[in-house]
Amino acid sequence: MNLVEALKNRKVQLGIAVVAILLAVALTLVWVLQPKNDNPNKADAPPAASTSGNADGTAVTSPDTTTPASPGACSATDEAGFVPVNYSIEKLGIEANVVSLGNDDEGNIEAPPKDEPKTAAWWNMGPTAGSNAGQVVLSIHTYQSGEAVGNQLYKDGTSQLAAGDVLKLTSADGRTACYQFTEAQKVDEATFDRESDVLERQSGDPALAIVICWDHNKETDKWDSRIFFKFKPVTDGA
Repeated sequence: MNLVEALKNRKVQLGIAVVAILLAVALTLVWVLQPKNDNPNKADAPPAASTSGNADGTAVTSPDTTTPASPGACSATDEAGFVPVNYSIEKLGIEANVVSLGNDDEGNIEAPPKDEPKTAAWWNMGPTAGSNAGQVVLSIHTYQSGEAVGNQLYKDGTSQLAAGDVLKLTSADGRTACYQFTEAQKVDEATFDRESDVLERQSGDPALAIVICWDHNKETDKWDSRIFFKFKPVTDGA
């Protein structure tokens, strides 16, 4: 081999060596710059949600288009109904508890505790709230002195509810039954027929009635009449 050929071979070997070195350096950089997951048992985080930019450079995320459930939505009547724990009458700014009671010692629909002016007693021997048959009955206090819900409902001897005003009954799990006011009836206690279906009704079209005492008799310390506020069920789609 002459000197010229030896020099050529030497250049080829140097070229191969340089290429090998550059390749090794490139692979090393790729390995070093690759993101690492410090916890091999934890998956890498998913990519962030895409955003768009405002004119001032701030990011704008896409709005959540999920429609939330409507609180207090009026559900349709059904056979089972539910036990009410709360009632409200928006027209009068009333919202209070409902207690479940039956009949008192005299066989009358039991009233709420005397010291609870806003509480309503649901008659648990009749239909449940939101049921599709019979009349739901609520008993609410009227006070001789001071003000209870009964005083608000029949202030100055006149119903303070107008046709279409809504009463809502709510269950412990958030279900809501809605009723629209239709009329108020005043009945003398002395002539009231307890066998009638003015108040107690287990079947027929669904309805709701609130009963309050009225016309306090100072001589007997009793109430001479009752006022019945009548309602019919309504749903959001009605």
